[in-house]
Amino acid sequence: MININGVRDAIKANLQTITNLRVYDLIPDVVVPPCAVVGQLDFTFDVDNQRGLDQASVDVYVIVQRISERTGQDKLDLFLAGSGSGSIKTALESDRTLGGLVDTLRVISADSGTYTSGEQSFLSYRYNLTIWG
Repeated sequence: MININGVRDAIKANLQTITNLRVYDLIPDVVVPPCAVVGQLDFTFDVDNQRGLDQASVDVYVIVQRISERTGQDKLDLFLAGSGSGSIKTALESDRTLGGLVDTLRVISADSGTYTSGEQSFLSYRYNLTIWG
C-alpha cells in the first residue's frame, strides 16, 4: 500500500535537489516562484488482486514568475530539459522507489499552461507521474 504523506514528502525531497527551486508538498494558498507544487494523488486500488498492487498518479506543477514572457519561458525550458541538474524529470526520477515507499515511479508527461495563485497567473508546466506500489 502507498503511504500518501510519505510519497509527497519523498517527491519534495527529490525536487529539492534543484538549486533555487522552492518546493511545496501541500497545495499552498499563495505560491512564491520559482517553485514546484506536489498535487493530490489519484488512486486505482487493487491493480493486482487482494491489495497486491495499487497505482497512483500525481501532478507536480512547476511555476515561474512572469517577469517577462521571454524570461519566464526560458526558465521553464531549463526545467523541461530531459536531463541535467535543472531537469524536473531527472530530479523526480532520481529515486524511483522514493526511499522504498513504492515499487517505482515514472514521469509520463509535461503539459504547458498557467497556474493561478493569489489572483495572479504564472507560467507553468504540469508534470504527470504514475506511481506503482
